[in-house]
Formats: sequence, structure tokens, C-alpha cells
Amino acid sequence: MVKIFSYIIPNLAGLALILLGWWTTIINVATLRFAGESYFNKWTYTGLGLIIVGAYLPEIWIGIRNKLFGEKS
Repeated sequence: MVKIFSYIIPNLAGLALILLGWWTTIINVATLRFAGESYFNKWTYTGLGLIIVGAYLPEIWIGIRNKLFGEKS
């Protein structure tokens, strides 16, 4: 059971970052829809960054934990 939770927590953190990045980007594009401004600004780049970090965070987190503390059995 501990092994299951040790994999669920990093994946939930990654999912939360992906959803936050998606939400940030969608809300920004929706507010600029009829403004005539460029869609590429700090908020869309921030959202994209959150999505990318959220996608790779679980693997990095689990890999570092396994390297530091050894494989959990």
C-alpha cells in the first residue's frame, strides 16, 4: 500500500500542475479573444511551462526518490 501511495502522490501533483497550466492558458486566450492582441504573452508561456513541468515532474520525483532511498518493495 505504501508503494501505491508513493507513486500516486507525484502523479497527482503533476496532474494538478497540468490542469493549472491548461486553465491559465485557456482563460488567458479567452479573455484576449476579441481584443486584437497577440495570444503569445507571459500567461500563455507560463501555462505552457506548467504543463511541461507537470508532465515530467512525476518521473523526476520518483527517480530521485528511488536513487536517494533505494527501491521500495
